[in-house]
Amino acid sequence: MLLTEQYRMRRLQVFNWGTFSGLHDIPVAADGFLIVGRSGSGKSTLLDALSALLVPPPWLGFNAAAREGDRGRYDRNLVSYIRGAWADQKDVDSGQIATQFLRADSTWSALMVEYANQAGQVVSLIQLYWLRGTTTRSADVKRHYMLAERPFDVMQELADFKLDIRKLKQQLDDVYHNDKFRPYSERFRRLLGIDSEMALKLLHKTQSAKNLGDLNHFLREFMLDKPETFAVAERLVEEFDELDAAHQSVVIAREQVETLQPAREKHQRLTEVLQEGNQLDKLIAGVDAYRDERKAVLLEEELSRLRTEDQSLEGQEQRQGENLENLKTQLANLERDHREQGGGRIEQIEQEKRQSEQQRVERLAKRTQAEQACKQLGWVLPDSPQAYAELAGRARDYVDSWQKKSEALRDRQFQLLQQKKDTETEFVEVRKEIDAMQRQPSNIPAHMLELRARLTDALGLLDEDLPFVGELIEVREEEVLWSGAIERVLHGFALSLLVDERHYAAVTTYVNDTRLKQRLVYHRLTAKSHTRSATIHNNSLVYKLQLKETACRAWLDAELKARFNYACVESLHAFRDSERAITREGQIKHGKSRHEKDDRRAIEDRRHWVLGFDNREKLGLFQKRAQHLGGEISQFDQQITQLKNEETQHSDHFKACHTLANLRWQELDVAPLLVRIHELDKALKELRQGNSTLQKLGEKIEKQKQKIISADNTWSTIKAKRINIKNQLHQHQEELNELQILIKTLRLTSFQSEGLEARFSALEQTLTLKNLEQQRTRVERNLNGERRTLQEEANTLEKNIERVFASFKNTWPQDGADMDASLASAPEFLAKLQRLEHDGLPAFEQRFFEMLQEQSTENLAALNTHLRQARKDIRDRMELVNESLSGADFSPGTHLQIVVNDRQLDSVTDFQRQIQQVLDNAWGTDRALAEERFAVMRSLVNQLSGQDSEQQRWREQVLDVRQHVDFVGYEYDAEGDEVEVYRSGAGKSGGQREKLATTCLAAALRYQLGGSDGGLPMYAPVVLDEAFGKADNEFTELAMKIFTNFGFQMIVATPLKSVMTLEPFIGGACFVDIAERKRSATLQIEYDQQARKLDLPDTLSGTLRDNILRDNSLRDSKAHGENLSA
Repeated sequence: MLLTEQYRMRRLQVFNWGTFSGLHDIPVAADGFLIVGRSGSGKSTLLDALSALLVPPPWLGFNAAAREGDRGRYDRNLVSYIRGAWADQKDVDSGQIATQFLRADSTWSALMVEYANQAGQVVSLIQLYWLRGTTTRSADVKRHYMLAERPFDVMQELADFKLDIRKLKQQLDDVYHNDKFRPYSERFRRLLGIDSEMALKLLHKTQSAKNLGDLNHFLREFMLDKPETFAVAERLVEEFDELDAAHQSVVIAREQVETLQPAREKHQRLTEVLQEGNQLDKLIAGVDAYRDERKAVLLEEELSRLRTEDQSLEGQEQRQGENLENLKTQLANLERDHREQGGGRIEQIEQEKRQSEQQRVERLAKRTQAEQACKQLGWVLPDSPQAYAELAGRARDYVDSWQKKSEALRDRQFQLLQQKKDTETEFVEVRKEIDAMQRQPSNIPAHMLELRARLTDALGLLDEDLPFVGELIEVREEEVLWSGAIERVLHGFALSLLVDERHYAAVTTYVNDTRLKQRLVYHRLTAKSHTRSATIHNNSLVYKLQLKETACRAWLDAELKARFNYACVESLHAFRDSERAITREGQIKHGKSRHEKDDRRAIEDRRHWVLGFDNREKLGLFQKRAQHLGGEISQFDQQITQLKNEETQHSDHFKACHTLANLRWQELDVAPLLVRIHELDKALKELRQGNSTLQKLGEKIEKQKQKIISADNTWSTIKAKRINIKNQLHQHQEELNELQILIKTLRLTSFQSEGLEARFSALEQTLTLKNLEQQRTRVERNLNGERRTLQEEANTLEKNIERVFASFKNTWPQDGADMDASLASAPEFLAKLQRLEHDGLPAFEQRFFEMLQEQSTENLAALNTHLRQARKDIRDRMELVNESLSGADFSPGTHLQIVVNDRQLDSVTDFQRQIQQVLDNAWGTDRALAEERFAVMRSLVNQLSGQDSEQQRWREQVLDVRQHVDFVGYEYDAEGDEVEVYRSGAGKSGGQREKLATTCLAAALRYQLGGSDGGLPMYAPVVLDEAFGKADNEFTELAMKIFTNFGFQMIVATPLKSVMTLEPFIGGACFVDIAERKRSATLQIEYDQQARKLDLPDTLSGTLRDNILRDNSLRDSKAHGENLSA
């Protein structure tokens, strides 16, 4: 760049700035400028004006040189400069320390710096600040930025400024106006050739070169731009939300598919089961028709067999009849011969004997009955008519009294049976409660637990999702004496369910659509707060309760205090005086008028208590009760059995007495008949022994009679068989006729015929008319068994399917809003599954896969590229800086070089490894591998977007490539030999640190301001505040040479002692002084170009003037001595 194009500072104006009240105009020499003055006179105030004009507000720090080693103290700000803060003094009225201001009311300040080049171009930067009223808040400061491409005079052009920006813009219409710093900054940087904000930051840092501190920190913050990695990472995080949403769509779609797929499998099986069931129903419906068909066939076969058999028996019957007639004719001839030989008397005696023997048999039978009756009663059968008459009388008396005794026994037995039934009913209920309490530690009755179980099963919830109030409340141990009374008050409330807002819609729908068959109360948990109508006293019921720590606790506590604020009183006097109260005896006062006491159960009966977190005590009571009831049932069984035995015995005695009462002695007396039979046997013997012919004829007659009996039996058997066959033929024919009519109306399908034939054949038993019905029953029983099994499977499948649907609706309420959880919605759910599998999920996966490829190859790859490029840029930039450093002496005969060393940071290594893991196979088609890459990428994004301090620290470390390297300064001599190593500013003396800072600043400024090509920077002014305070004069001179050789215009605020060394490198100066510690002013000092010295005016304070002249004389003597030595 040409010298004529370089901008140098030409003028600085401040108006009402700090202790500079009014306008102060300071011409600035183009060759360099010194601002000289005592400490506290206002030198830094003028330099802070330059900083305010150039530095972005976030980086702006006033009086930076004075804050070395005291980074937490910021005693200067815009308010203090606008107001003119000058001291902290005790207030006379309040006695407190207060800041004293030169301008306490509404005021405004103006700053102006003018730059010009030798080509005649001028750029003026102007800033206005104002405060209204007496405010001292930084937030109340108003700003206005202006830029004029011409000279600008604050006094002339802002003379009429009355805090009216609109009017100001109209008056200065050729001036650029803006209320924001950035547009103003971009404009002046473009005009003055300042490429980046980093250069402004470095210029600001230059004011306090002695505050360099750590070399690494300085080079990272002021030499190197913030890498693009942050912006790329931010874009990666922002765009990842879309990728994450795409992945979430995939996850949700997969979860929905995985949720619904079992339902489809079960639905397919359900369809098969229903189809199989329908087929079984058809077979069951055809069983009777198939049996009828088979029976018709069997009947036709049986009719044919019976007809054949009947024809055979017909011939046998005729032959046997003729044979029987012949035998009877022969018997008649023998009997006639027997009578002719005197056999009539024998026949008469035999007839009489047969009658007597018949009577004997009858009397023996009745006598046996009487003996058995007497044995049943424990009596002895008498052997005389008189004794038997007495026994029969006793029996009649027993019969007469039997009815009354029998009724008494039956009544007693009925009572015991009823008592046993009631006890068994209670036993069943007690066992039911025991089983429920053993399943879960709840005191809630079993029927209420069953109701909740049905509800949770239907909705796919857990019992914990719908707790009973009683499960969440327990009476405190120290208040156990009040348990019975509290149970009476809270019993109804304790049996109510608590329904969270998430499940409210599902519960209301189920309850409304279902017949519960019992009473249910449930409460919707809302965030409402109860308004208490009365104070909660120490003896309130609510303080005797302990609440379980659950999500419902706050709501439950408020509800108890609002509804059950009953005073637990010890006396009736207190009971009467309370608005709502209870006594230990269980009397409840609900208000001024309504009272209640329910003594249907004993107040101490714990079996009916429902409160508590644990049911072990109640379980023990119920187990004891069950044991007691079991004993009672056993006793009832014994008593009933005893009564039944008594009734049976009484009935037996009644029958025995009834038998004895109805028998007469004559029916029992056998002795006379035995005598008569003996006499008849004797007579027959005498008649037969006296006639041998009769005896022979009698023997033949007996034989003939036996033949006739045998023949008659054979003939009768044949006749009976034929009658039976005739009946069977008739019966079978009628049955066949009916079946044939029925078969015509009930035709079996081929499926039924084949299926039933296979079923009957599987029984492996030949069908006959006898076993046909039995076989039909077996087949039907088997079919019904299979049908029941299928129905049970169908019910289970239906329940499981509906449970899946309910789970789907609960998990994704919006997707399932138009469908209910019943089987009727299966087509909609399965259609949704079909769409998910064939359209939704593949589309989601494809979109996710494409976005993953896009983001991993674009954003993440870009981040990876920027990380690598940023590191390369650092090394390239350091090479340029080192070129500048190689041409500037660090010490006489030496120069400085900056070497870049990589830092081995585990977090950075892991970060780069994760990036590479995602980028590897970025264009691969393996979806499973894509999921793994996404998981790594999501982990990275989560870390990059984290907000806690540790994540922010990690983010800065891995993205800020400037932190991935260390900078080490090496001092080399002219031969290239290493002289010293500077790893940081720490550990060095103040002079060494200042020396290092100044050298690095000079090279950095040259680079940042465009002088890296060996030419001059377009923007020349460099401001140093309190510079070279610790460095020796030799280095001060060396440093100023470095800056001026690089083409910079040096503007230095310095104490008096450094004036001598700095004079050769400037073209003018001003002296700053302060009066009464609150009014600063400047005095321009002319510069003798020929002598390269300040031409001190006579108006300068004598003492100060003498000090400066003495320093100059010393400098001249030293220079003269050096020349002589040379």
